[in-house]
Amino acid sequence: MKTETKKFDAVAESRKWKEQVAAETEGFTLEQTLAYFDRAATRAAFQAALERAEQAK
Repeated sequence: MKTETKKFDAVAESRKWKEQVAAETEGFTLEQTLAYFDRAATRAAFQAALERAEQAK
């Protein structure tokens, strides 16, 4: 059985996302953290992260 090289490493991407979120939310109050993870805020942050990832390629 031949194995293929991964084209996308989900674990590595998850770790990068977690590290980015931790850096962005460092020092936030509880209210700020909740707002960060609010659906609209998360959508905007996720879109920005996708754009940065595309630019990094």
